[in-house]
Amino acid sequence: MGMAEAEPGAAPARKRLLLVLATYYPDSYGGAERQAKILAEAFARRGLRTHIVTPTLLSSPNGVEETNFGAVERIRVKHFPNYGGHRLLSTLAWTWRFVREYVRRDSDIGAFYVFHARLHALPALIAACISRKPLLIKLGGGGEASDFIALENKRFFYGKWIRDALLRRTDGFIANSLEIVEDLRNYGVPEDRIFAFPNGVEIPPIEKLTEAAELRNGRRFVFTGRMVSDKSIEVLFEAARLAKVRGVAMTLTFLGLGPERDRLSARIAASGLAEMVDMPGLTDNVYDYLFRSDFFVSASKREGQSNALLEAMSAGCIPIVYGASGAADIVENGRTGLLVGESDAENFAAAFERAVTMSQQERRRISQAAYDATVQRTGVDIIAAKSLQVLDLVSERRRNSAR
Repeated sequence: MGMAEAEPGAAPARKRLLLVLATYYPDSYGGAERQAKILAEAFARRGLRTHIVTPTLLSSPNGVEETNFGAVERIRVKHFPNYGGHRLLSTLAWTWRFVREYVRRDSDIGAFYVFHARLHALPALIAACISRKPLLIKLGGGGEASDFIALENKRFFYGKWIRDALLRRTDGFIANSLEIVEDLRNYGVPEDRIFAFPNGVEIPPIEKLTEAAELRNGRRFVFTGRMVSDKSIEVLFEAARLAKVRGVAMTLTFLGLGPERDRLSARIAASGLAEMVDMPGLTDNVYDYLFRSDFFVSASKREGQSNALLEAMSAGCIPIVYGASGAADIVENGRTGLLVGESDAENFAAAFERAVTMSQQERRRISQAAYDATVQRTGVDIIAAKSLQVLDLVSERRRNSAR
């Protein structure tokens, strides 16, 4: 049997979906948190209530927060469960509290859906086994950034044990890149348990794209996301420095927080980049910046499929990205963006120089193509429909296996 397919239009599951995350707002503001929120809201528009469950470091998280898509429940821990190692007690505490609560309430749950196959997935695995409910896992990365490699690298046996248990028991894996699909095949996962489709993104109205086209000048570049070393922020910073030396007239804005922002912000003036590079931090509305920017840049080598990339494309902001896992699947070089061959300062500086020489006609053509690609392939309502199809399929399989 070939790799499983999921098409739009499936009827929603009747019982609520328990969506399990490693972190959620306000502990973290990453792509997984954003993806979970907009997907849950899309499920709600199709009649499925979602209950997000997540560990938290907040001092008084107890209780359930009602939301427009269902609810969010936070379980207090001293350390996030994914750490393991000498913080393993927090992982065990999270596991015990989760299993105790959600096995007791299993009659109200239709399925368990975990974002990323890491240590925080353990209690959902146990609860799904006990209650005989479907378990779905949306993987977070491929290749060197694979969730399974992260488990294998744990110091003690439990990482590999959890990896094997997840591979054996999970009813369906959501793979948002071809690299992740290939990883699953290499681990021996049957084709009918692999469901390949991209992340979802909210699509702005076409009128916003038209308005933005009048504001763009072909020289504004932006990065959005966590400013951590895995995102290769240093590469973009050095590329901007090289571009300035070569006389490229441009500005580069870094939107986000993290140790790389703290480290590099002190070097802006020393590198002569004060008028070229800006690091304002977080923003409540990233689209305000995306609609004012011409190009979205990312040198990250470790991605599943970048939510920041999809948001940029949905705003008609032309991507200039290294072809990491998931990026090359959505960006067509020269048509919907520019793919950079190597994640280094020299290659990105050359890409910056190429970008600012584009004619207005070429920029508008690529901008429109980027927007159209998200409308056709990655709109969150399309992805929600595909996800519900998967839920229906794995639920039916589980019922049949119980007969």
